[in-house]
Amino acid sequence: MKRRLLDWLACPACSGFPLKLTVDSSVFRKVYTGHWEPGEEVPGADAGQIEEIEQGSLACPACAARYPITEGIPRLMAPGSEAGPATGHRWTEFERAVPEFEKNFLDIAAPLKPGDFTGKLVLDAGCGFGRHSLFAARYGAEVVAIDNSSEAVASCRQNLGDAARAHVIQADVAHPPLRRGTFDLVFSYGVLHHVAEPLEVFKTIGELVAPGGRLSIWVYGPRQGTTRVATGALRGAAAAMTAEQLHQFSRLIASGLRIFSHTPYRFLSPIPPFGSLLSHLPVHDHHRWPYDVVVADVYDRLRVPVTGYFPGEELERWFAEAGYADIKVTRRVANTESFRGLGTRR
Repeated sequence: MKRRLLDWLACPACSGFPLKLTVDSSVFRKVYTGHWEPGEEVPGADAGQIEEIEQGSLACPACAARYPITEGIPRLMAPGSEAGPATGHRWTEFERAVPEFEKNFLDIAAPLKPGDFTGKLVLDAGCGFGRHSLFAARYGAEVVAIDNSSEAVASCRQNLGDAARAHVIQADVAHPPLRRGTFDLVFSYGVLHHVAEPLEVFKTIGELVAPGGRLSIWVYGPRQGTTRVATGALRGAAAAMTAEQLHQFSRLIASGLRIFSHTPYRFLSPIPPFGSLLSHLPVHDHHRWPYDVVVADVYDRLRVPVTGYFPGEELERWFAEAGYADIKVTRRVANTESFRGLGTRR
């Protein structure tokens, strides 16, 4: 944890701030002048180094709640919040050189472009293993990434590496430990269809956006026919499995996708008669992903339940009733139908 994070933290139990920091151990990492604006004062940064607090605690002056900092990550889970499930991406080292990952991010984030992240304070609400946070940071944002899974935030911190302007917190998106009206941009991709009260979480993360800032979300659209039946059957089977059984099951599915979807699409899609037909193969756009990443992705899809699917009209209503301006809801069709939503907070 970097001391700079204290500027945006609030108690998840009572919203009190500033939190009092106690440091038990820390390390210093090298940073470069290009990480900061000329003349910018950065807490904990000195002589080309920045302090990373590895062990310690945070205390709320208002309600006396205390939260540990372990393995460099503040654990700001609200009372009563449950930690998220294990993730198949716990040991995934994100391969930055695979262009499909960046294309996937920009497709989901559209109509946002790389320049919309530059110089902005950004929240990744439900960061998983950090793939989206990484690109936001690469585009020049200062990124705060939160997730309720201890394995997810460990992986996210690892994948963000030594990024001087990246911060990772274990926290519940329904009770974010952050000050209202703080962020220039909040995005939440692939999260709201997994939570029990999606509209309430939408409102909650929206309160973290500063006036004139933007909220960007991506959710699953309604599933139809065989896709809905097959997905339901797979999730039902996975619910009764142990973690090891599910991992083996995920490897079996990933192997099937490699043989019957990824390989045909990769080699035959450039041929005009096949391109349109093969685009209907399941998760064909993951054909360049490393095999272990495909396994982990299948694991996470089956381990985490989907609580709802949302048509575009519903997203438009959410943004409109919350008072956003410049609302843009767009349909995305890759393997299945999904929807992006973007609005500017008044």
